[in-house]
Amino acid sequence: MPVVGAESGLSAVQAAQRLAEDCHNALPAGQRRSLLSIAMETVREPMFLLLLAAGNLYMLFDDR
Repeated sequence: MPVVGAESGLSAVQAAQRLAEDCHNALPAGQRRSLLSIAMETVREPMFLLLLAAGNLYMLFDDR
């Protein structure tokens, strides 16, 4: 694919040709995730586990 300078850009014909060759510039649609799968993924995150551990230590060593 030839490089086009930023100053000149593509002509309408070149843009139409590239659109026909490469289709639209879009990401493929991903699968929808359920709320349960998102929650399980979050619980397995290391930062979340660290937060839980820190919270448990705070409650364990509470200095009232």
